[in-house]
Order: sequence, then C-alpha cells, then structure tokens
Amino acid sequence: MQSTRIIAAVANVWRQPNNTSIDTPALANVGLQPWLAQLSDEDTVALERDNRIVTQALFNDVFLVEQFVNGWAYGYVVNQADSRHPQGYPGWVWAAQLSTVPLPVQTGPMITIRRGFTPLLCLDGRTFLNLSLGTELPVISSKDHRYYTVQTPLGTGKIAKRATQFAFRTARLTPGATLVRLGEEFLDLRYLWGGISAYGFDCSGFVYTLHRSLGIRLPRDAQDQIKQGVAVDIANAQLGDLCFFAHNHGNGAVHHVALYAGDGWLLHAPTPGKHVTYLQLASTYLQDELVAVKRNW
Repeated sequence: MQSTRIIAAVANVWRQPNNTSIDTPALANVGLQPWLAQLSDEDTVALERDNRIVTQALFNDVFLVEQFVNGWAYGYVVNQADSRHPQGYPGWVWAAQLSTVPLPVQTGPMITIRRGFTPLLCLDGRTFLNLSLGTELPVISSKDHRYYTVQTPLGTGKIAKRATQFAFRTARLTPGATLVRLGEEFLDLRYLWGGISAYGFDCSGFVYTLHRSLGIRLPRDAQDQIKQGVAVDIANAQLGDLCFFAHNHGNGAVHHVALYAGDGWLLHAPTPGKHVTYLQLASTYLQDELVAVKRNW
C-alpha cells in the first residue's frame, strides 16, 4: 500500500467511487462551503439515508492507498481507528485530494488547530487554504513571535500561533470542561453525516474532533468509542464525559454519543437536518437508551 497525505482543506471519504452532480463541488481542494451551501436540509438527510459519506479526513492526514481506480483512491484514514480495519477508517477519496510525493519523516513538535478555521499561509503571506479545527502539522520553526513555520504536503507554510490556542481562557477549566467549552463554539452548526470538521459534524465526529483538539485520541465511531475510557455512573458524570445510547432500551446497538454538559444536560450533534445543540437528558427518549458514560481525559 502507498502512504499519501490529504491536500484538501477537508476531504470527504466516500462509500463508493462515484458521485452525483450535487456532490461535484465537494471534490475541490479549497474547502466544502460551496458544496454545503447548495445542500438543503433534505439533501443532508439524504447523505445519511444513502450513506454516501463514511467520514472525512483533514489536511495533512495520512491516507494509506490500497488501489487507484478511475481517478479515485481506496484506502484508510490512518489516524481514525476502526475495530474492523486495523489500517484505519476505510473509504474512497478523490485522488486529486491526495499528495503522493514522499515527505520527510515528521519527527518534530506538532501543532493542532484549535479554532474553527484558520488560514494556512504561504511564506509570502498569501493564503494556501483555510484549515479546520483539529488539523495537525509539524513545526519547522517557532522563532517568529506571531507565526509557526510548518511543513505541509503543499510545501513550507505559516500558521498564526494564536490559532493553536483556544479562543477562550482555559486556566481554570478541567480538560472535560474545555471539551464542552470548545463544543459550544459550534452551537447551531448544521449536522453533517460523516463530518469531523468545522464544516459540520455527525455525533461521533463531533466528540472525536473535540478530543483530537486536546490531544486525546478516540476511535472514529460511537460503537468503538464506547470501548475506550473509564466508566463512570451518570450520577457522578462530569463536564466532558461521553454519554452513549443504544437501541432497544439500551440493549441493542450503540447509535448515538453526546458530551455531558452538567446538571443533566447534553451537548451533541443530533441528527441530519438538525444543528449542534443542548438537550436535557430527562426530557427525551434518550434517557431510556443510556447505556454507558465514559471519561477519556
């Protein structure tokens, strides 16, 4: 298999190597906003119904290619753990969103984008791309007081140092409270099936990327995320704990995950056509489906 890196700001990972005309704008490298702008709420529901997207990969993520077919690449997003595939999360990526040029081994310090979006700049100040929350890049130099010089699949670039810091004070926050506070930055963002980026999240993608932004690695999907972390009772839940829900009154398959936000409230990306929001656990059918609470911080 061939190791490649994502050169799109955010690349959708598709279930099949084809796309409908409505999805064509998503194959560009500059970002997903033109694609999302044309999608109605009904269109986003269809993304789940047809299971067109399985996940996303962020700029510079490693994508391990098994085969190229008619402009597409089938492979695995290496940093998204999946219990069924030890190589990573499987799917199809538009091959033009990949760099096959070998890069130096990335052994230096890494930075993580901790704002919704931030520009990756050329050395002359022009913008390469706008990168999403959770994007990780290796540092070449930190001598400039305003910018990191970073190594990327597109060449050497610059990232504002403030973009690697949270947009809020964290000194008095636990890691769990930081997860919730960061999640609040995305209140009212429309749910996106398969989403792990600031363009939109699904439920497990939401908690995956929030944890990733704090340097905490979770598996990609809720049915795997539930296997990780320390179990706690809901009565002792703290801000940032993960609440998992299963069909058939908690006896079936895991189908949802949410952040515990305190006082019986959840913060989550609910369902297609909805938006990131708060939900009071006692006021919803989910209370009867709560199957586990886990802490990963």
